[in-house]
Parts: sequence; structure tokens; C-alpha cells
Amino acid sequence: MKKASMIICFFVLTATSLLSPQNENIKKQWTGSIEQKLWGLMTVWSEAKFNFPYFDRIPEINWDSTVQAYIPRVINADNLDTYYEILMEFAALLKDGHTAVVPPWMFVKPGYDHPPIELQVVEDKFIIARTGDTEEIGKQKIIPGLEVLEINNVSVRNYLNENFLRFNSFGTPQANEALGLMGILSGIKDSQISLKVKEQNGIERIVLLTRNSSDKTGIPFLWRLIRWFMFDPLIETKMISSDICYIRISNFGNEKVVEEFFRVLDSQEISKIKGIILDVRYNLGGNSTHAYNVVGFLTDKALKASKWKSLSYVPAYRSWGRPTGWIEGAPFIIEPRKGKTYTGSLVVLTGPGTFSAAEDFLVPLKYSRRALLVGEKTGGSTGNPVVVQLPGGGMFKVVSKRDMFPDGLEFVGIGISPDVEIRPTQQDLLNGTDSVLEKGIDIIKNWNLYQKSVPEKLE
Repeated sequence: MKKASMIICFFVLTATSLLSPQNENIKKQWTGSIEQKLWGLMTVWSEAKFNFPYFDRIPEINWDSTVQAYIPRVINADNLDTYYEILMEFAALLKDGHTAVVPPWMFVKPGYDHPPIELQVVEDKFIIARTGDTEEIGKQKIIPGLEVLEINNVSVRNYLNENFLRFNSFGTPQANEALGLMGILSGIKDSQISLKVKEQNGIERIVLLTRNSSDKTGIPFLWRLIRWFMFDPLIETKMISSDICYIRISNFGNEKVVEEFFRVLDSQEISKIKGIILDVRYNLGGNSTHAYNVVGFLTDKALKASKWKSLSYVPAYRSWGRPTGWIEGAPFIIEPRKGKTYTGSLVVLTGPGTFSAAEDFLVPLKYSRRALLVGEKTGGSTGNPVVVQLPGGGMFKVVSKRDMFPDGLEFVGIGISPDVEIRPTQQDLLNGTDSVLEKGIDIIKNWNLYQKSVPEKLE
């Protein structure tokens, strides 16, 4: 069974490796020599050339000629930070959420921070979704629902592209927005950043925010994607009504998520539940083994999960002018859990923050029509990366296989489409409402009507 990682999971799991004595020695061995710089660049080039399975998605990139253009750039890099930024930019050309250069500082540079606000793309606008509780936030009346037009006098879209996505690609436009926005306001701790915001009445004004994520109590403000993956309970449950159960699955990174999920539902009188709503909108993934075990509770028959293929390089074939072949893996079969299972109405809430193993979780449910997916298209990235060390203490990871639905329908680089599409609105953020959850509740209450409207064939 495969294990799917995602970028933040990767940073967390590799933190100990990057800080290990062995890696500290690598950093100490950094001399900035031309040989070291070229070795790192050519490592990224060669590992991608022979492992990356999606070059057909980027026909505008000639990988061999592109690396030649980067040679003088890495040679002229005058410090380690600049060197790694060039390598990150090179790897980002591959436009894949599981392929990236991980610099020695990982996701956040030492001494950097961000103001306590969370941005979200809503109705094609950049909207403040959440704020921390600080005096600065309160005095400037920065509230959820405000539109952000500019950052430091640059349009938000251009600022995001130039300052973050040029070095980090997550594979799809929706994932670039959902994950990329987490880094857009980062900068030297306690420095200020200027935002032009727009009120609901059309009035525009400038606010200045300090890059300090701590609230009045000193607790750092965390984006939902980070909270769900690293700090929140693995499973959160509430009864929306006497017969509709809401379950939030924060991530699949810990094997205890299976134990917790089973414990929660084993404690319920399943026969009295009309429907279950699972929320994975900010679930960044983890381990597909755990995801599949949860699926096993939700079915009384075997379900097919993703199938995959990986490049198979045969030197003799190359000498004969034959193309590189593929090794293919059949869909993994998920067996029902032994004992108690739930086979009633099932809705899963999705969004662009649904990523990696969380998407692996959706494939068998959608393919078998076991559940109705409600919300927005997912992030569109999964796969096992090959990981190699780079000079100076960083790493390069490159996706090693191509995942798809059992019938061959691709979703990596695209996203998994919901059965019922509904998007959050700016008014939701202003009012503190949740249109996606409300639609999920409506679907459970009118299950037969909605289930009949879903096409038999995946699209």
C-alpha cells in the first residue's frame, strides 16, 4: 500500500533529518565552490529527468536546455540563501505539489514571521478569512470579509506569483492559492507590511501590519491548514441534529486517526444515524494507509482505490531509440472493516486544501459512488517522492509515480471535482456562516434526490 506525503507534512517529517548531526556536517562542509554549486543543480536536474512522470504536462519546458540556462546563475550565487532560491525556482518549473527543493531553512526562514491574519480566495478575490486577537488588528478594524487588493503597493496576485510561487509550486491553480497564501505575508519578524483593503461599501484604505503572529496572550496565530495538520485533534465530532453526525478528520498523518475514528463511530447507534458528513477541507494528507483504513469502516464491500504507474528506464531501449516504458500498479483493494461498519448516507466536504493522502481517501469513495463529494475541487497532488540530499543542507524531492482513478481518470495536476459544487462566499466570512456545510446538511436530508443526480461516469 502506498504512502502519500504532502509538502508541509514533508517539512515536519524531515525536520529531524535536516537538524541531524550528519546534516549539520553537510552545512559545515559548504564552501560555496563552483563544484558544489554545480553538483546541487545537476542533482536536481538528473533526479527529475529520470524520475519525474509528468513532463508531458509541461511541453513548454525543455529540461536539458533549461538546466544549461541555470548554470551561470548558480555559479554567480554569492551566498547559500541565493543559491537555494535559484534551485527552488528551477524545481518549481515542474509544477508539481510533491516535487520541490527543500532549503536548509525548510518552510520558514529563521527570524521570519507573519501577521496574524489568514487570507482565502473567495469569489476570485483575496479575502481575509480569519484574524488573531491583537491590539493592532482591533484598532485598524481588520475583520473577516475584508478584501485585500494590494500588498506593499503590488496587486496580491502579482505579489503571490513573484514572491512565493516563483519558488514553490503546488501543482494546480487552486492549490497554489490555498497553500501559497500561507507564505505570502512572511518576512523579517516585527517588520511591517502594507495592505490596501476594500470595505463592503467600496471604501479602500491602507492598513499596516506587524509581522508578529502572536496574539495578546503570546500564542501564535496559525492558519487552518497548519492547525489541522499539526495541532488540532485528529477527529472532532458533533451531532448537527439527532440523526446527522458531523466528523472532521484533521489529517491522516498519525495512525491514531484510525483508532479515534473507529472509537467515535463504535460509540454511536449507527442504526439511528440518517447521515454522516465528513469534513476534509483542510486535510493536507499524511499516510494513505490510514486513509484506506477509515474507508474500510464506511463500506460493506471491497472498494477500488487509486492505480498508478512509474517510469521504467531501460538503457538498452534508449540505445535502440525506443521510448521510456512504464511499470503499472493495479488499483489497491480496500476491504471492509471486520465487525461494525457504516453504510448509510455519506457526504464528504472538500476544498483546495484537500491534498495528497486526503485525495487518496476520496478516490474509492467517489469512484464507487459510496459518498457524495460537496464543496470545491481538491488540491490535485499525491505521490511518493524520491528524496536526495543537496550540498549546503537542503534536499530535493521528486514525485516518483503517477496516480489516477481505477479507470485511468487523472486527478494529479487537476484536482478531484466535487459531485455538488458550492463555494464559500464573502458574505459567509462576514457573517461567520458556512454555505458548504449547510449544503451538505441539505443533501443528507434529501439524499435520494441528490444521489440520483450524480452521473454514473466520472468526469
